[in-house]
Parts: sequence; C-alpha cells; structure tokens
Amino acid sequence: MSKEIKKGSEVKFLNDVGGGIVLEIFPDGTANVEGEDGFDMKYNLTELMLVSESITEQEEEYNNKLPDLAKIIAQDVNEERQKLIQKDFEVKYANVRATNQQRRGEHMVIDLHIHELIDDQSGLQDRTKLDIQLNHFERMMRIAGEQRIKRVIFIHGVGQGVLRNQIRTRLDSYYPDCTVRDANPREYGAGATEVILGQSSF
Repeated sequence: MSKEIKKGSEVKFLNDVGGGIVLEIFPDGTANVEGEDGFDMKYNLTELMLVSESITEQEEEYNNKLPDLAKIIAQDVNEERQKLIQKDFEVKYANVRATNQQRRGEHMVIDLHIHELIDDQSGLQDRTKLDIQLNHFERMMRIAGEQRIKRVIFIHGVGQGVLRNQIRTRLDSYYPDCTVRDANPREYGAGATEVILGQSSF
C-alpha cells in the first residue's frame, strides 16, 4: 500500500487517530504529512494508509473543512454506541432543514454548546466533541448561504476559548469576505461570535 502513496495523497494514520495530506516524500521511506489539525508531522510510509486518489482539490478542501460525523464519533466509541449517537443527533443534524437554530428576522442564532447538539456525551473525548461542534458550525454556515441569511450568531461560550479560536480561524481561512466580531454582550453574553456573510457565501 505504501508504494502507491505520493505527494498530494490523502492518507490515514495506522498508529494514530486521524489522517492528512502528504506534502513530501523522502528517499529514506518517510513522508511529511499535514494532519487534520494543520500541523506537519513526519511518518514512515509503513505507518500510512492510502485513502483515495480520486478526490479533487475542491472536494479535498471541503472535506478538510467538514469532517464526516460518523468518522468523528468512531474515534471514541464502538459501532453500537455510534449508531445511538447518530440517531440521537439525526433531528438536529442529518436533515439539512432540521436544526437547533433560532430564526430572528433576517438572522440566525445557533447554540454550539455540545449539550445542545448531543444529549448523551458519555465516551466522547474533548477533541471529538470539538470536531462535532465545528462540523455543525460549517453546516450552519452552508445553510445560511443557501437561505441567503446575511447575519449569523454562533453561541460558543467562554471556557478556555478553544472553540471560539477554531471558529475564528476557519472564518479567516475559508470565508475571507465575511465580517467577524464579538456579538452584542448585552444580548448574548461574552461567549458569542457574530458573522456577517460576504457575497461569495451566497
């Protein structure tokens, strides 16, 4: 399998969770891989498994933005528990029109607190919960664009600021023409981000 891996290939880590994109292959049988967290790491080719070579650049970029929910959950729990979580999340997640959003005129208010997305979080690690929250953020940005809603409020809480920072980073990277600022603290407290969608989102 390792002989098929080349620069640009999408790979999964055999001895670690997740995967990434091969940036460079070295003569000593190692490769530099950009992981899903955006950091580069060196791996032996024997530690990598080729995922697919048929992914276009556009699909690859989108897949990096929006990880598959089933894959996220599978990092932590067995198949039976995975099915229960997905069923629990189905109303809020699987149906593109069924969301936990509140509509207020021409804007949406979306609560990204994990307990709003999944009722039973037992067995899920913090990284997995964050991935689920980011997945829902990306999904709601897409729906806002589809429905031509110009203003979106994401309630992410204060905490240690990890979710807020991840959201801001994604907005900077993938939605450069959006205007991003702290939401009105009198309405939403300190833990919310307001996004004014740019023209390219529609």
